[in-house]
Amino acid sequence: MNELTVRPALLSDLDVLRKFEQAMIEAERPFDSAIRTGDDVRYYDLERLIESPYTHIVVAEWEGKTIGSGYARIESSKSYFRHRKHSYLGFMYVVSEYRGKGINKWILEALETWSVAQGIGEMRLEVYLENTAAIKAYEKSGYAGLVLEMRKRLADN
Repeated sequence: MNELTVRPALLSDLDVLRKFEQAMIEAERPFDSAIRTGDDVRYYDLERLIESPYTHIVVAEWEGKTIGSGYARIESSKSYFRHRKHSYLGFMYVVSEYRGKGINKWILEALETWSVAQGIGEMRLEVYLENTAAIKAYEKSGYAGLVLEMRKRLADN
């Protein structure tokens, strides 16, 4: 039987994590025309996130091959919320040929477990409205839409 494991990311995972980051950026460009082109685009300071005590990056491995990632980052909540802090989910990625196998759910469960151990009782994330596959994956794990962020482009700059 194939074996899936989810473990904390290490600095030795940086090369594969940077590849995942670039794959995410390419996948998200069709959803957001404001993302710059070029290979110098970065979403994350991965080294800093791996070393931060307030962020937990995990990788999913299938038969020794790293096939997915995600992080939970503890953030201060808005002052009017009952909870003072929440975990923000990001860097959710699964290699295309492994999608639809429940890997995202395993990653989410690992991040949720870590967050609860940190005393966090709420998770939040952002997903592009047109990214229906990702939305369905999050909904399967109990996440629900909350607000719709809107924007208006005034100029190309």
